Amino acid sequence: MERVFFAVLFTIFIVAAAGTLYQEPQVIFASHLQDGTLVYGGSVMLSWDVVVRNNSIILSNLDIWVSNRDSGARVGLESSPLIEIASYNLYLGTSSTPKLYASTGSNSYFVDRLSNDTVYYWQIVAIDKNGNRYYGPIWYFETR
Repeated sequence: MERVFFAVLFTIFIVAAAGTLYQEPQVIFASHLQDGTLVYGGSVMLSWDVVVRNNSIILSNLDIWVSNRDSGARVGLESSPLIEIASYNLYLGTSSTPKLYASTGSNSYFVDRLSNDTVYYWQIVAIDKNGNRYYGPIWYFETR
């Protein structure tokens, strides 16, 4: 009976510990267009890089057994890999809270028909294959 109690208590401890090991993914956004860049000619190529790292440690192969001879537990821990981005939403506009402009599977987008002497704000939202969204900073450029 003590072995069963120990196995159940150990299981509860492992599950609780796994919950405390979870951390939000680390997302790094990089724009290839420096903030405040002056753009001439009415068009611009926006490009960016996004890296999403899952800093969590996940449990795998959680086995707990009880038998007449012994009881015990085996737990495997592994870190999560990089998260693969499936698509991007590009937000663009003259307001500091830009609206959805386009969706793309590429990490660049050509924008034309820009107005002269205007500040444009843009943001990238990366979407992984599970539908999770990662919001980047709002960048800006100015047209002449």
